[in-house]
Amino acid sequence: MSDQPDQPVPPPPALPDVESPPPEEVLEGVPSKEEIIEQADVAEDVLAGQPSVDELLGRDRGEG
Repeated sequence: MSDQPDQPVPPPPALPDVESPPPEEVLEGVPSKEEIIEQADVAEDVLAGQPSVDELLGRDRGEG
């Protein structure tokens, strides 16, 4: 630490003004929780489509 007295922290800079649509308008296009769940893939199907660690590392499962 330095021997200098604590300097006051300057205030944060002002944020620029931006135009945003009203929240209701943004949320209008968001699907409901039920719709999201309905369209979701089953976890087992997602995992079945992924390569195994052995496949990723190029190893034969018979080694060992």
